[in-house]
Amino acid sequence: MNKLLTTGIVIVVILIGIGGNFLLSNQNGSANKKNGKAASAKLQKKIRTQLVSNQTVTQTVSISGRVQAYNKIDVFSEVTGVLKSTAKTFRAGRYFKKGERLITIDDEVYRNTMLAEKSMLLNQLTQLIPDLMIDYPENVAKWDAFLNDFDLSKPLQPLPKTSSSRERNYIASRNIYTKYYSVKSMEAMLAKYSIKAPFNGIVTESSVNPGTLVRQNQRIGEFTSTASYELNAIADLEDLKFLKVGQTVLLSSDEINESFSGKVQRINQKISPETQSVNVFIRTSHPKLKDGMYVNAIIKYNVENAFEVQKSLLIDNRSLYVVEDSIVKLKEVQVMGSHGDVAIVKGLLDGTKIITEKFEGMKEGLNVNSKVAVKDGDESKHLSLKDSQTSKP
Repeated sequence: MNKLLTTGIVIVVILIGIGGNFLLSNQNGSANKKNGKAASAKLQKKIRTQLVSNQTVTQTVSISGRVQAYNKIDVFSEVTGVLKSTAKTFRAGRYFKKGERLITIDDEVYRNTMLAEKSMLLNQLTQLIPDLMIDYPENVAKWDAFLNDFDLSKPLQPLPKTSSSRERNYIASRNIYTKYYSVKSMEAMLAKYSIKAPFNGIVTESSVNPGTLVRQNQRIGEFTSTASYELNAIADLEDLKFLKVGQTVLLSSDEINESFSGKVQRINQKISPETQSVNVFIRTSHPKLKDGMYVNAIIKYNVENAFEVQKSLLIDNRSLYVVEDSIVKLKEVQVMGSHGDVAIVKGLLDGTKIITEKFEGMKEGLNVNSKVAVKDGDESKHLSLKDSQTSKP
C-alpha cells in the first residue's frame, strides 16, 4: 500500500513538471515572435531619393581682397642738401606727370666742385693736342674735334675711339681716362639732386618741407601710380582648379556702382597653413579705384556633365549613397566645386537614384522596397528599407 502511494505521488510530480515546461515554452515562443516583429519594424525607415540629371552647371567662384597700386615707390634722397621751394611742391595729393620734377635739392656746392674737375680735364685735353701733333699726327683730328665740342655747362660726350693700343696707352699716360670718368661719375651724382616722376601718379605721403635739410638716404615720401592696380585676393584650395593666369574676371566694389574687369597675373604656390588658401593677384584699372580699396572678384566656369547635391550628403567628400536594384550602394564621385551648401558633382549616370537624407544605420547592402508612389510630379519617392540579413522569416 505504501509502495503504491509513493509511486502515485512521483507520477503526479512528473506530470506537473511536464505541463509547466510546456506552458513556459509557449510563453517564450510568443515573446520571441513579438520581439522579432518589433525588431523588424524598427529596421523599417522611409527615405527620399533624387534622380541624377546631368547637365552643364555654372560654377561661380567668389574671392576678395584689397587693391594696391601696381606702381608705388618710396622716394629717398641719395644726396645731402636743402630742399628747394618749387612752383609745384611735393605734398600728399599732388599729381605729377611722368618726367616732372618731384623735388629739387640745392646743388650749388657740389656743382661747383664738379665744374672744377671738369675744368682740369679741359686743361689736360688742351695740353694733349700739341703732343699728338708730334707723335700721332694722324689721330689729331678726332681729339681736336672733341676738344672744340667740349662745353662746361653740358654733359661730357663720349671719348674718341683709339685706333691702336699704342694710341690708347699714350692717352692713358696723360691721365685723360682717369679724369674723364671721374667727371662722368660726378655728373651722375649731380643728377640725383633733382628727382623726376618715373610715371604718372600722385604723392601719397610727404615727410619734408621746402627749406628742410635733407640727408643722404633719408625717406622723403611715397609716390603712387593711379593708372593700374593689383588685387591681392585669397582663394581656397578647392577653387584653384577654376583659376589660371591670363583669365579675365569680373570685379566689383561697394564704393563703385559699376562692374569692371581684371586679368589674373600671378597665382602664388605657397599655401597658408592657417587658412589653407593661396594668394591670387589680379591686374585691373578704373578711374574710381583707390589704393587699399576692398574689391570682390567673381570667376564663372562651366562644368560639363555634372549635377548639384547638398554637401551634407557627401561621404568623405568623395562618395554618395545610391539605390541600385533595390540595394543601397556607395558610389564614388568627383567634386568639381561648391557654392554655399551645394556641391557640384560628376561621375554618376543619368537616372541614378541618390539617397537624399541620412539616418543612423545607413550602410551598403541594405534592401530597399518601394512602398509609396511618386507625388504630383515630384521625382523623389518615399521608400521603406530593411536590412536584407534581418528581414528573413
